[in-house]
Amino acid sequence: MSQFIKEIFLPEKIKSYYLFPKTVVGIEINKTHIIATKTRINGTTSTIELVIEEAIPEETSEENLEKTSPALQSIFSKIGKYDEIHTILPSSVAVFKELKLPFSSREKISMVVGFEIEPLLPFALRDAVIDFIITKEIPEEKSSEIIITAVQKQQVAEHLQMFEAAGLKPDVITVDIISLYGLYQNMDSYKQLPGGTILIYITSYTTNIILMINGQLKTVRTLPKGIIALTKQIAQDLNKNPQEVLDHLLRFGLEADSNSEYSSAIEKTVMDWWGSIDFTLNAFSRQFLNQQAITKIILLGKGALVKGILPFLGQKTTIPCELFNPEYINQNTELTIKNVSTITPINVMSVSASLPLATTIDYNLAQKDFKTSDNSLLLKQLIVLVVLTVSLFAIFVTHYSLQTSKLKKEIKSSEQEALSALTSTFKSLEGETNLSDAIDEAELEVEEQKKRWFAFSQQSRTSFLQYLLELVSKIDKKSIDFKVEQISIDEDTLTLKAEVRDHDALKILGRELSQSKLFKPFESPETPEFTLKIPLVTSSEELS
Repeated sequence: MSQFIKEIFLPEKIKSYYLFPKTVVGIEINKTHIIATKTRINGTTSTIELVIEEAIPEETSEENLEKTSPALQSIFSKIGKYDEIHTILPSSVAVFKELKLPFSSREKISMVVGFEIEPLLPFALRDAVIDFIITKEIPEEKSSEIIITAVQKQQVAEHLQMFEAAGLKPDVITVDIISLYGLYQNMDSYKQLPGGTILIYITSYTTNIILMINGQLKTVRTLPKGIIALTKQIAQDLNKNPQEVLDHLLRFGLEADSNSEYSSAIEKTVMDWWGSIDFTLNAFSRQFLNQQAITKIILLGKGALVKGILPFLGQKTTIPCELFNPEYINQNTELTIKNVSTITPINVMSVSASLPLATTIDYNLAQKDFKTSDNSLLLKQLIVLVVLTVSLFAIFVTHYSLQTSKLKKEIKSSEQEALSALTSTFKSLEGETNLSDAIDEAELEVEEQKKRWFAFSQQSRTSFLQYLLELVSKIDKKSIDFKVEQISIDEDTLTLKAEVRDHDALKILGRELSQSKLFKPFESPETPEFTLKIPLVTSSEELS
C-alpha cells in the first residue's frame, strides 16, 4: 500500500531529498566478472550496504548469454530486495563530445543537443541514444559546458539482452566514465585538484584515459589495450598459453625477474602500450592544457593493481602517480559505507552507478525504445481517479444524508418542545399530537380570549364601559323616545341598533353623539329606526 501511495500521489524526490527510502543496485559487467553494489538511499543520505563480485565463465560474451545470465541471477539472489537497477556501459562503445551552449538549464539544452551533436557523430543520429552532463555553468554568460555521450542503439540493445535473459530490467543505463566523473565530483580531495589530472582506468580489454582540468571533465580516449590484451600479445610472442602468462604477470607484474624470456617480452608489449598512452597525453596537452601542466595521474581498474605499474608510469611521465583512494568517498558526511575495505579501485564503477550523485542524477541512456514502460502505473492512476471520484460522490451523499437526518431529528425535537409548550399553556390541547393542528387550535383560543378581554383592555383604547357611559350620557331617552334593540362593540366600532320617535328626534341624537370626544365623525341615519356604526377614538388619538 505504501508503494502504491508513493507511485500515485507523491514525487520520488524534492530536489536532492528522497521522500521515501529506496534501494539501488549498480551493475558493471565486463568480460570476466560482474560487480554489483547495493546502496540504500534515504532522505539526503546514502548507505553502501554491499559490494559483491561474480566470475563469468571463460569465453562468455554478449552473444553468449547462457553463461552471463546465471552469474546475474546468482548476484541478485545474494542482493535480496531492491527498487532499481542501474547498469553501466563501457566507454569503448560511446562517443564523447564537449560542447559549449548558450543555455544554463538542462531542459533547454535537451531541446538542441541532438542538432548540435549530429554532425560530429560517426553514425546516424536516428541510430543513436544520446544524453549529456553539465560539467560547468557560466552564470555571467548564461551558458554551460557539457559532455555529450552517444551510443548506438544496437550496443544498448545487446547490453540489455543480458539482463532480459536473466529476467531483469534495468531502470537506468549509464556509461562508466560518466559515473566515475559523478563520483569524482563528490570527493573534495579530488575535485579540488588544480591544473590537469589524468585518470587511467585499466580494464581487462581497454585502457581509458580521462582528462580533468581543475576538476572538470574535458575529454576521454579509450585504447583497445587492457590486461587481457597485453597478456595475449605476450603469449603470442612467447608461444605460450595466455593463462600461464597472466599468472606470471599477476605474480611478478612489470618488475624484473630471473626469467629473461618473460622480462623481454613483457617489456616490449608494455612499451608499446605506453607509447599509445604517451601519445594520448601529448595530444591532451596540446589541445586542452595550453600552459597548464598535468599535476597528477590516478589509476583505477583491474590493471591498476598489477605490480610495478605505478613506478613504471611515474618513471615514464615524471608525474606523481597514485592509486584511486576509496577512503576519500567516506569523507562525504551524507555517504555511509558499512565496510570501507569493500570498495577498491576495481569495483568503484559499480559503486558510482548506485549513488544519487548531483552531476549525473538526470543522466540516463534508457530513453525512447529502451525506456522501461510502466502501463500499470497509468492503470493504477486511472483506477485511483475513478475510486476517488466515486468516493467523493459517496462522501457528499453520506454527508447530505447525515445532515438531513440530523436536521429531521432537530425538527422533530423542536416540534415536540413546541407542542409540549402549547399543551402546557392551553389545557384544552392536551392529547394533541400534531403541532400544526395544535397551533391552529391555540390561535383560535387566543382570538377568543382576545375578544373576551378586549372590552377590559386599556392598552390601546378606552374601556368599553366608558364608551357605553358616554353613549348614555349623550342620549336623553325621554325627549327622543329612544329605544335600544342591540349595542355591540369591536376593536374600533360601536354598532347601535335602535329606534327614536321621529326625524326631529333623530337629528337631536346625531347632534349629541357628534359632540362626544370618544366618537369619530359618522354618517347620520335617515330613518327613525336605524342601525348606526360609530367609529371609536383610541386612547392614543384621544391623548393627541
